[in-house]
Amino acid sequence: MSDAIPPRDRPEWAAMAQGQIKMDKYVLQLQVDRVTRNMESGSMTLDEATEYLYQYFLKYPKGFRSDLTTIFKQW
Repeated sequence: MSDAIPPRDRPEWAAMAQGQIKMDKYVLQLQVDRVTRNMESGSMTLDEATEYLYQYFLKYPKGFRSDLTTIFKQW
């Protein structure tokens, strides 16, 4: 697990995957919309969606630090 992003077991990841959190950065909102649509169509489970988003943020932690801080406050 990386200290660069919040732990995957935080409930905010599921809320994000379900589209309950609006992202400031357009590219992030596209990723959230993608997993939300995939869950609605049944091609992705909530666990898969949160894992996808977690891996995406893990890949680019510095670029999205402000969004993570807004959503998770601290970790």
